Amino acid sequence: MEEKENQDPEAQYFKPSGYKVESVLLLESSFSKQTDIDFNIHGINHEIEVKPTAHETAPDNKFVVTLNLLYRGIYEQKEMCTANITMIGVFEKYGDPALSEDKFKAINAPAIIYPFIREHLFNLCLKSGIANVLLPTVNFKP
Repeated sequence: MEEKENQDPEAQYFKPSGYKVESVLLLESSFSKQTDIDFNIHGINHEIEVKPTAHETAPDNKFVVTLNLLYRGIYEQKEMCTANITMIGVFEKYGDPALSEDKFKAINAPAIIYPFIREHLFNLCLKSGIANVLLPTVNFKP
């Protein structure tokens, strides 16, 4: 018995395209806190500086975006803790996406990596006795 192939005439014109996250990796992490910290402190002010950097696309349509976070936790004008965290995202472009690669590298890729940095800093602070340090969201639009 011969099987009939279910062919959609429009399927031959549709080629999937977009960007795929291959991995998000921690490159660097440093953290320090004051030894005289009061563990009952609530309301630490966050000073953050976020720097995304895109790297050139490889011939196989893969590229890397690096995101660096410099963090200072301030309480009553005193620096309670600092962190420097760098993570990379490895992405793959396939097909012909509607969003340009430059825009993806500048906006979407950092937005994908940032929650991993937030989670890493949250855990570092929690393990050092500073509870509930949750960074604000960041809009990466230029």
